[in-house]
Amino acid sequence: MGELFGTDGVRGFANQYPMTIDLVQKLGSAAAKFFKKSNSKTKIVIGKDTRLSGYTFETALTSGLCAMGADVIWLGPLPTPAIAHLTQSLRSDAGIVISASHNPYYDNGIKFFGSDGFKLSDEIELELEKLVLGNNFNYKEIQNDKIGRLFNIDQGLGRYVEYLKGTFP
Repeated sequence: MGELFGTDGVRGFANQYPMTIDLVQKLGSAAAKFFKKSNSKTKIVIGKDTRLSGYTFETALTSGLCAMGADVIWLGPLPTPAIAHLTQSLRSDAGIVISASHNPYYDNGIKFFGSDGFKLSDEIELELEKLVLGNNFNYKEIQNDKIGRLFNIDQGLGRYVEYLKGTFP
């Protein structure tokens, strides 16, 4: 574990370090840079729970991701396992869930999934942390026509429900 990432992502009180808008935007930029594909557009999904601070963090993550050239798909409020599943089924390069699970409402957190829908390894989280803390973002290298776009998917819940129904005989 490093300075930002704990046992289950980055967590803390909303609007207090490390869960500040500035740092969350840098997390988005770091993720876009880390998961960047050389020959195609990077695609990252974001889902969240219903904590009030999640809406602000969702926007900050999206800002950092798009500024570094990644496309973002907002899934809206969904359970964490749904985000993991949809990351893989939508063939995304990564997934992000904004949630502090069972922690009190004034907390929040950010957890990353790889393209396989599984939590990132400690080594990858440390690489993301180094990017964030090193502030190694050259936004000027992303030309105007390469800035990422935001998409909303309204049928995320329906896709997840169909997947769950298919797991039962």
